[in-house]
Amino acid sequence: MGEDLWKRAFPGPERGVPLLVLLGLLFLPLLARSSDYVLSIFTHALILATLALAWNILGASGSISLGHAAFFGVGAYGSALLSADFAISPWLTIPLGGLVAAALAAVMGLICRRLRGAYFALATLAFVEIPKVITDNWDGLTRGSLGLVGLPGLPAFHLGPWHVNIARSMSASYYLVLVYTLVVVFLVALVWESNLGLALHAVREEETAARAAGVHMDRYRLFSLLLSAFVTGVSGAVYVHLTRYTAPGLAYSLHFSAVPVIFALCGGRFTVLGPALAALLLYPVDQFIFNPLLPAGHEFLYGLVLVLAVLFLPGGFWGALRRSP
Repeated sequence: MGEDLWKRAFPGPERGVPLLVLLGLLFLPLLARSSDYVLSIFTHALILATLALAWNILGASGSISLGHAAFFGVGAYGSALLSADFAISPWLTIPLGGLVAAALAAVMGLICRRLRGAYFALATLAFVEIPKVITDNWDGLTRGSLGLVGLPGLPAFHLGPWHVNIARSMSASYYLVLVYTLVVVFLVALVWESNLGLALHAVREEETAARAAGVHMDRYRLFSLLLSAFVTGVSGAVYVHLTRYTAPGLAYSLHFSAVPVIFALCGGRFTVLGPALAALLLYPVDQFIFNPLLPAGHEFLYGLVLVLAVLFLPGGFWGALRRSP
């Protein structure tokens, strides 16, 4: 099944590119000579890659969300509070954080089910403020604007003869997030090749014809939103247990709404690997090169690349790679 899925998802000569990228990521801790700074940058890039992939699940239906930070934030806070206040293992609270995000997405989907295009995008952007304001003002539960400090890290575990202490090892944290990213890539590839993917494609390309063919558009759109929110919430939960700190301004920041959209558009919407590859390329370039040169305005890189991609690479990096001989 896995081999057939791989061939269907990557039918052309570009099939070798993911393997080369994967090998580079696997050997990165050796190439970086155990530099915690380099590994932290790529760990964050992998988190952003999962967010871009999650956003693309919803984007496959033709919907544009500008408010995925809402799912990231409630997933992060849900897992953090369950772990800190009730002493539940983060291995259990992380998927629960995803479920909390999916529950919020269900509310959003039901409220916004009749909105399309720019109206839906603006509604999702406004929706971020609801959990953010609640988190910022419910001091008794969330500690308000002070944030949460000293959160439980990911517990150590035994892998054969090795004792892996994720909280104390940047390499272990990096490999954990890498494995999680690969799981999300496989999930997106599975969605793309399933009946859900075909239905989302039909809804995106011709809504009237899809409705006439009996495709339940609202149902498929809602399911794609729930799945996208769940993955985003899990990413937020993983992130908060790696950093062991969060605050409303951080968890619900525009960074976690806008940057995944940019990566998805630049990497290639409706593709399996394009958004992830864009995140792994653009974020390290921004942090290693542009941030030291322009600390106050280094994120202009994202806007510049987005404009260039829209003008000259409408199919994104991955689309251009697939068209190349």
